[in-house]
Amino acid sequence: MLLAVDIGNSNITIGVFAGGPEPAFAYHLATDVSRSADEYAILILNIFKIRKLETQAIDDAAVSSVVPQLTRVLEEAIRGLFHCRVLTIGAGVKTGFNIRTEAPAEVGADIIANAAAALARVGPPAVIADLGTVTTIFALDRRSVLVGGVILPGVYASLEGLRSSTAQLPYVSLKQPASVIGRNTADCICSGLVLGHAISLDGFTDRFMAELKLEPAETALLATGGAAPLILGACRHHFQYDPHLTLKGLSAIFENTRQRAGRNP
Repeated sequence: MLLAVDIGNSNITIGVFAGGPEPAFAYHLATDVSRSADEYAILILNIFKIRKLETQAIDDAAVSSVVPQLTRVLEEAIRGLFHCRVLTIGAGVKTGFNIRTEAPAEVGADIIANAAAALARVGPPAVIADLGTVTTIFALDRRSVLVGGVILPGVYASLEGLRSSTAQLPYVSLKQPASVIGRNTADCICSGLVLGHAISLDGFTDRFMAELKLEPAETALLATGGAAPLILGACRHHFQYDPHLTLKGLSAIFENTRQRAGRNP
C-alpha cells in the first residue's frame, strides 16, 4: 500500500492507496508547525487504529509539501512509524511530464501533483484549479506540458484580510449569494468574495484557452481544494470537482517513478 501525504497551509491530508485509482480512505489534520515528528506520528497512528489497519501494510510513501518547516518533520514521522521509503515531490523527481516555466523548481509540489492527476485522469489539455488557502490555476497544453498559471489569495484568506484591515466590516459566513447585487453588508461581502472568485476562475480559464489556442470542447477543467464546493456553483464553466486530486497525483507520480526505476509492483 502507498501512503500519500499532502502538507498544505491549512490542512495536512493523509490517504492510503491499496492498488486502485481512489484512496481507500483520507483524513485531514490541522497544519501546525509547532508539532514535532513524534506528535504527528501519534496522530497518524491513531488514524490507522481507527481504520484497523496495521502500519506494516504501508510499503511506500509519497509526500507533497508547501510548508517547508514541516516537510522533514513529516518525513521523519513517516519513516519512524512505517519504516518505508519516502518520495518527496521536488527537483529531480520524475513526474512523467515536462514543466516549462521560467523556474520549474519554484512550482509548488501540490501544483505538480494536481497536474499529474489531471494527466492520469483526463489527459491534456487541461486547466486545474486548487481553491484552498491560496488559489492556484494552472494549465497543461496539448503536449502534456505544464506551461504556467496564476496564484491569488484564496477566498477565505481574502475574507480574513478584509476583516483584519477594516474597522466596520463584520466577519461573515461565506455562502453563495442569491443575487449579484447585495442589499445588506453581509450579502455584499458574500457576493464580492464568492462571485468575485468565481468570475476570476471563469475569466482566467477563458484567457488561458485563448492564449494557448485551445477549444472549450477539448479542454478538461478540474478543481480541488476546500473552497471549491463554495466557488464552483457560482462559475459559468463546469469544473469537475475531485477532493482527492492532489493525493491521486502523488500516487500517479509514485507509480511513474517506480516504473522508471524498474521496480516490480
